[in-house]
Amino acid sequence: MKESRRTRAFEEYMQNRYGSENVGGSSSSPSANPNLRKQMTRSFSVREGAQLPSKGIDSYMFSSKRKSIKNLFAHEKVKDVGKAISKWFIYNAIPFHAADSGPSCQAMINTIADVGPGVQGPSGRQIGGVFLEEEVEDITIYLNTLKSKWPKYGCTIMCDGWSTRNKHPIINFMIYCDRNMIFHSSMDCTNKRKTADFILSLLNNVIDDIGEENVVHVVTDSESANKVAEQKLMIERPHMFWSPCAAHCIDLMLEDIGKMTKVKRCIDKAKQITSFIYNSDKIVNLMKIYTNDRELLRPGITRFATEFISLESLVRYCQDLKRLCTSVEWHEYNNTSKRRKDVEKITAIILDTKFWKSARDICTAMEPLVKVLKLVDQDNKPTLSIIYEAMDRAKLSIKESVKD
Repeated sequence: MKESRRTRAFEEYMQNRYGSENVGGSSSSPSANPNLRKQMTRSFSVREGAQLPSKGIDSYMFSSKRKSIKNLFAHEKVKDVGKAISKWFIYNAIPFHAADSGPSCQAMINTIADVGPGVQGPSGRQIGGVFLEEEVEDITIYLNTLKSKWPKYGCTIMCDGWSTRNKHPIINFMIYCDRNMIFHSSMDCTNKRKTADFILSLLNNVIDDIGEENVVHVVTDSESANKVAEQKLMIERPHMFWSPCAAHCIDLMLEDIGKMTKVKRCIDKAKQITSFIYNSDKIVNLMKIYTNDRELLRPGITRFATEFISLESLVRYCQDLKRLCTSVEWHEYNNTSKRRKDVEKITAIILDTKFWKSARDICTAMEPLVKVLKLVDQDNKPTLSIIYEAMDRAKLSIKESVKD
């Protein structure tokens, strides 16, 4: 066994020295190279007590063992690092996805590894003091670098309105320039009417702060007040132009489709099914047995596309829901005074073939628009260059699906 290990190690050594094409290959033999034949002869003479070259097999075997042992310990150390960092996340209630939020986490690990063992971490006072001030200075330098591009490339002001969890209306203003976007300001519009003049005054304040000569484009949603405000803005500042948010426009299209009588009736029935199921924990747990422990996506209140997604989810689990409502447990769990009135109605909807046919037709017709909405409502790449082609494809798909 010892002789066999030395022979294999010697062959690896010769491959690294003379190339794999001259050692152990099918196209050539050791006798094709005189030097290789000489080394091979000397290698087999170990049995007679001959000596190998000073930097031959023994040194190669030692380096090979050292590399394998080093890799083994390196793997264990990496595991120890991951375990230590995970403990810090777990016992300080830090969200796990914070480790994937950006390059700062890996940069921290690399810096600690470069410094070596024994490094003392900063205290909370230091983090909130000197290091926070230095980070603010670094961010300020970075922002000044981006601002220096505004006169050269021009910038776009993006206006985004949304509501907090406490239902406070907020308007955020972002600035986009040369594939970089930064936050400018936020306005709390609680107890304030979002009229065209009010929105125009906010935009004028942002434009004056940035510099009128640096702004070429303004993007807002398609609300009526925003449309009027932007028309006035383009009259006051002729060199600027306004365009609506593509994602909001598609969302309004889906909302208009949802107001159609046939579509609205079908979606209302889908809401009744999901509401009835999720109003009882027993029914939810029973449903998961039939849907392989999967949830039904319920409609949200922000985007109409969520209602389509919920309807599509119902269609996906159509057969599972039918088995659910025909089971013995379904009637037992719903045999209460509060739910007995509605169970027959919900069961009739689930077993109605016309309802499922209508739901499938609506999903088929609306799916192309939802795909375009997902395409434009993402930050991975610019979508202005492909939005027109995507909409043309969506129109053709919708026309094909509703031709009957």
